[in-house]
Amino acid sequence: MRAIFAFLLFFLTFNSFCQGISEKSTDKPEGSEVNVFYSDNSSEFQSGQKPVGVFIDEKFIGNLEVLSFISPDKTETLEIKKEKYEIDGNEYYGKVLIKMKSDYKPNFLTLEGLCDKYLELNENPIIYQIDEKIIENSKDRTLVDENFILSIIVQKVKTSENTEVNLIRLKTKTAENLKKRKEILIRGTEEIGPIANNDLK
Repeated sequence: MRAIFAFLLFFLTFNSFCQGISEKSTDKPEGSEVNVFYSDNSSEFQSGQKPVGVFIDEKFIGNLEVLSFISPDKTETLEIKKEKYEIDGNEYYGKVLIKMKSDYKPNFLTLEGLCDKYLELNENPIIYQIDEKIIENSKDRTLVDENFILSIIVQKVKTSENTEVNLIRLKTKTAENLKKRKEILIRGTEEIGPIANNDLK
């Protein structure tokens, strides 16, 4: 199941990436081999990508980006269906149906609900990042499994206009993150702490 899950995630992510990045790059500085691309999910380059919904134990949890935040080790079965349907006024053109193992009970919360539960934030705008991915969906629509969250890291980020935003970084319990945490603990410095709340009151 882990191999199938990983392949599906790679295929869907690659497909999304190819459709989500502008084919036009900026001019390279003379002598440079660095290409710069601008990605915009609201641009015309996304127009050919039809939304697909993800369901876990028959519960709708979001679009394809949430696949990155589901534990493959706790997944029992995975099925893909092609059909058109509507949820909360949004049209979808396919389903990824996931059944979790019977001994695992995920607890899904919205990003907003997760922050309300663990954090006390000021009124500054919020940017959500899960592992290395910036979440562009609405904070009250994207669901995450609370039991799969390793840590929450809160940072103040200053903008060019001298204002501040709250960067909420969620680390999930992937094998890579767990390995890094173990290495940090062995060195005696816990950089990835338990669920944390910085001084953002």
